[in-house]
Amino acid sequence: MSAKIKKKTWKRFIKWGVIAVIIVAVVLYFRNAAKNVTQSLYTDDVASLRDIQTYHTFTGTTEPVNSSEVIPAVTGVKVTEVMVEVGDEVKAGDVIMTLDTYSIQSSIDQLSASMDINDATSAISIAQAQKSYDDLKYEIDNGLNVSLQNALSGIDTAFANLVSAQENYNNEVELNNRQLSDKISSAIHSVDTAYSTVSSAQTTLSRAQEDLSKAEDNGLSGDSLTNYKRAVEDAQSSVDSAWDSYNYAVSQYEAAKMKEEDSLTQLYDSLITAQINYLNAIDSYNAAVLAVNQELEGYQLTIQSAVAQSNDSVNQLKLADLQKQLSDCTITAPRDGIISALPVEVGSYVASAGSVATVTDYSEMKIAVKIGEYDILGVNEGDSVIVSIDALDATYDGTIKKIAKAATVQGGVSYFEAEVEIEADEVVRSGMSAEVKLIIDDVSQVVSVPSGAVQSDSEGNYFVYIKDISDPKNTTPVQKPVTIGVSDGSYTQIIEGISDGDAILVPKTDSMALLMEEMSGGSVATSSEGGANE
Repeated sequence: MSAKIKKKTWKRFIKWGVIAVIIVAVVLYFRNAAKNVTQSLYTDDVASLRDIQTYHTFTGTTEPVNSSEVIPAVTGVKVTEVMVEVGDEVKAGDVIMTLDTYSIQSSIDQLSASMDINDATSAISIAQAQKSYDDLKYEIDNGLNVSLQNALSGIDTAFANLVSAQENYNNEVELNNRQLSDKISSAIHSVDTAYSTVSSAQTTLSRAQEDLSKAEDNGLSGDSLTNYKRAVEDAQSSVDSAWDSYNYAVSQYEAAKMKEEDSLTQLYDSLITAQINYLNAIDSYNAAVLAVNQELEGYQLTIQSAVAQSNDSVNQLKLADLQKQLSDCTITAPRDGIISALPVEVGSYVASAGSVATVTDYSEMKIAVKIGEYDILGVNEGDSVIVSIDALDATYDGTIKKIAKAATVQGGVSYFEAEVEIEADEVVRSGMSAEVKLIIDDVSQVVSVPSGAVQSDSEGNYFVYIKDISDPKNTTPVQKPVTIGVSDGSYTQIIEGISDGDAILVPKTDSMALLMEEMSGGSVATSSEGGANE
């Protein structure tokens, strides 16, 4: 009986012992499984200090900023010599080719000869006209002019006759004691008065002509000379009017004397004739003076005409244009650079507006890029950029020089054309592919974590996973709220929430698949481009 009881007790003890072992094994299994699950879902990492940059990236090809087409100013002429080849380096002003100058030089020679002949002919004409003027002026100034001397001689003769007639008349008046009628006396008085008026008017005319001659000798012109000429015209009008009055008085006397004809009236007739001759002599002298002055003016006009004909300003302009064309036949480089194109050769003819060479300056290069409409905000002319040329494995500093004001739409996508200039070295060539980086944000030595560590909740609040420091045995991660800053996609700046050196947990990309694999001890299929693989 006792043996049976001991056997049952031993069996019970074994039973509970097995149960206890099983329970311990289960607990240990699940604790270890939880630890393995945490390790499968997250990767340990540490917040650290690093530099973060964000930037826009654009692509394009290099091309020179400055390239000049050489277009000659002359056309239709032949290229006689070419001094350069494609690829040659030139300086501004270097002669790169010459054009045929034969026809232009011939035109210059012909025009120059024609101008020389014209100058010689004009000089002779001017000299002849000047001599004629000087000779006549000398004759006038020295009393050698025949016309004036004859006119003066006529005045002297007429005056002598007038004096004789006057004396004879006066003597007869003294001898004649009879009284003339009032009518004849009045007529005689009118004639005498009219004569005095004519004489005075002629004197005024002579003075006016002398004044005009002196004014012309002194080189007066314009309104001043016109005033002297007007005084001569007015004096001539006075002479003409005085003559009219004199002739009328004489006609009145003739009518009166018909009734009383005697010796006294005959002598007075002689006196009137002498007066008329004397006045006519003065008129003849004035006319001779006028003719001489007109002859002087004619010579002056001849001189002026000869001078005008000698003015070859039109031909000088033609000559200057031909000389410029001759100079344009020497083609020079418009700038420093490299001969990048040379479409002509010796014997070619220059076409209208045709380029004979291209000079390119490769020291400054530009890159044409397209900036998307969503990237244009914050991009400005003058912004500095970094240009990378993969073919050279080199980077260059650049500047955005131009940005189009209007967008270009292509395939429903809008972009803005822009130009970036760089200071290139000798290895940069036109047509190379280049990447342009415009830095948007640039922070140095800031607290940062892998961007995959940053999570957000349904309300948009950011956090990172960390281990539960208060309970080291707790394998469940806890959320740590953070404030983020700049992110370059790989790393994100943490402004507030964790510090440099803090441990964090970074969720793995395929954490759910790994969890299922760990729990099942088998493999789980992942999605690929072709579908599910098992």
